[in-house]
Amino acid sequence: MLISHVIFNGKLIPESEAQLSINDLAIVRGYGIFDYFKTVAGVPIFLEDNLNRFQQSANLMDLPVNYSQTELKSLIDTLMRANAMPDSGIKLLLTGGYSADGYSISEPNLIISQHPLKRNITLEREGLKLLPFDYHRPFSQVKSIDYVMGIHALKAAKSQGADDVVYVQDGLISECPRANFFLISPEGKLLSPADDVLQGITRKKILELASTEIDVEVRDINLQDLKCASEAFISSTTKNITPVTSVLGYKEFAPQAGPITKRLQRLLQNLIYKNG
Repeated sequence: MLISHVIFNGKLIPESEAQLSINDLAIVRGYGIFDYFKTVAGVPIFLEDNLNRFQQSANLMDLPVNYSQTELKSLIDTLMRANAMPDSGIKLLLTGGYSADGYSISEPNLIISQHPLKRNITLEREGLKLLPFDYHRPFSQVKSIDYVMGIHALKAAKSQGADDVVYVQDGLISECPRANFFLISPEGKLLSPADDVLQGITRKKILELASTEIDVEVRDINLQDLKCASEAFISSTTKNITPVTSVLGYKEFAPQAGPITKRLQRLLQNLIYKNG
């Protein structure tokens, strides 16, 4: 049986040996940041973008990253060679550190972990249902480890027959707990919420790809936009482009991906999987 390894503060160790003290701010206060990317056939996807966002999140949360990007890439390569998982998800986790008073930021702990990741093509084809949920993430530009509301909201979604939630506050739609949100307008424009959402890497690539094919608008999106939209989808590292078939109480879409969503799926597929 292959032993899974992690990188713990720069050292490769078996995952079973990785331990955090109970006074780490990630444990006592939920204070920390992370980033996440995938590998396809042993190749990291959009690694540079993820490392840049990791550094940005750390800066915004006053957490020093005591490794250069070159050093981080070397550590990731070491982990990938040790684990031999060609199709995987890799997480970089930076904690608030061991805090003497349980509140002040200390020297962060860096943990890089890897797990097998299989693409869910069925979900990408058939889509999912979303429940509107009244919330807006604080520190929306930060990829924080705080998922309290997302986990709580998922229970509400499941109870009403939805697969997940989409955050809506004061009539504005922002994002899902683990994905960015998009609409296709009646005129065929791609709409994505503006700056006050997590700057998803897959989202970034979709906007770049789409701008060569159709009109793109990055702006505030409201419930009226949703009601008038012809298609909707979400995006993330694990979900790629996944169609939204319903936003409960507001809009029913086609039971599978619409024509523009399918077009964008093909473009993203070619970029990530190289026609594979």
